[in-house]
Amino acid sequence: MQDSRINYVVVGSFVAAVLAIFIFVVSMLAGRSGATDSYYTVYDNVGGLKFGTQVLYEGYQIGQVESIDPVFKGQSVTFRVNFTVQEGWKIPDDSIARASVSGLLSAMTIDIEGGSSPTTLKPGAQLKGASPSNMFAALSQIGAQFGELSSGSIKPLFDTLTAYVKNIDKITAENVPVLLTNLSKISQDMARDVPEITGSIKRNSQAIEKGPLSPESLERIDGIIANLDKTTANLAAFSGDLDQVRAMLVKSMTSVNKLVDDNAGNIDESARSLRYTLDTISRYVDDISQNTEVTTRNLAEFSRAIRENPGLLVSGSPQSDQSKSKSK
Repeated sequence: MQDSRINYVVVGSFVAAVLAIFIFVVSMLAGRSGATDSYYTVYDNVGGLKFGTQVLYEGYQIGQVESIDPVFKGQSVTFRVNFTVQEGWKIPDDSIARASVSGLLSAMTIDIEGGSSPTTLKPGAQLKGASPSNMFAALSQIGAQFGELSSGSIKPLFDTLTAYVKNIDKITAENVPVLLTNLSKISQDMARDVPEITGSIKRNSQAIEKGPLSPESLERIDGIIANLDKTTANLAAFSGDLDQVRAMLVKSMTSVNKLVDDNAGNIDESARSLRYTLDTISRYVDDISQNTEVTTRNLAEFSRAIRENPGLLVSGSPQSDQSKSKSK
């Protein structure tokens, strides 16, 4: 009887020890092995968060989520996430509680990114929160958008490109043989006509070298230019002589006028006749002088043009006969 009691005591002690160890291990895994401080943050979306979700500080576990409470503000709703951390853990007031997943198959956690502020939060304060992002939902949304893009834009674009390619193939099949035929015909015509054209160019070049540009023609042109220079100089000298004649006539006219003034009583009629004659001569002398100057300039311009292009003496067109046209 006493042995059975001892056995019961041993078994009971063993079970109690196992339960104590189990409770300790569970407490260690839950992060609640001692006193804690409470904090909270606010998220727009709490997908993947629940009671017992681990709270990390720069990847190190310091606590867990205790509760999630919805907060209604008009038509919108946010969620207050209450969590506890180890007592005395210093959290800067510019830290951010970011809900994230460390791996593809990992559970959602709240990872606190420590700030650089020297001021720490007091227990019960709010941390700035960054809502969790659902990677699979984002991928699903991207897939839906890509499907809409594929059916609404990419497919019509490929259909249009296919139609253009078909049109180009059709145009090519219809026009390329004609183009090749025309090119072949043009090549044959050029092969037939190019030698003749080349020979014509050579003959014209030889004719020009033997004609206007031959040494004899150039010598004659130089002689003509020299004669024109002499003629221009003679006309210039003649123009100077005409100016002297005009001056003499003016002087004579002045003398006659003085003579007429002195002998007005007897030679009035003679003076008027002489004045008329001198006026007429003076008027014609002006015309002659002007025509001479114009002729001199024309000859100088003609001489300059001949120097610049001697071919004008050969290729110039003949002037029409002005006297015949006037007589008609």
